[in-house]
Amino acid sequence: MFVMHKTFDTMNSTYIIGLILVAAVVVPMALLNRKKNKKNAAIKKEFSALTKTAIIANQEQWNGHIIAIDKIEKKCFFVYQDEKSCNSQSIDLTQYASCRVVTSSSMGSSTTSVEMVELVFSPKIKDAESISFVFFDAEKDGFTLNGELQIAERWRKYCADCMK
Repeated sequence: MFVMHKTFDTMNSTYIIGLILVAAVVVPMALLNRKKNKKNAAIKKEFSALTKTAIIANQEQWNGHIIAIDKIEKKCFFVYQDEKSCNSQSIDLTQYASCRVVTSSSMGSSTTSVEMVELVFSPKIKDAESISFVFFDAEKDGFTLNGELQIAERWRKYCADCMK
């Protein structure tokens, strides 16, 4: 009888330790997922308000950013989430002469790392300021690019087509 009781206690402690380990993994993941869903909902709400009357031809979402284009009205919309709030920009592409992808890099001892990827719009009027959409910022988005450079190139082509 004594041996059976000891085995039962060992099984209970094993189950308890297993439950604690599972909870230690699952709970943080659930909290991160909930935070991500809230962030995406806020971005989508801001985007809907910005593009309420637009006819969106192309749209793309990544890592807290949404970009879209209305080819009829020739407008480009950009929404992004920072630490505190959602921010949005919209531009009339007919007011801009060109757009280009600009990458900022820093050189380390043995590697070069991309610090920022932007889509920069140059105005037709010389005194007007350029506008930029920041697709990637290493300080805010981490140090690893996740396709932002390719996304910026794709959107440069979309916007350039509307500027013609």
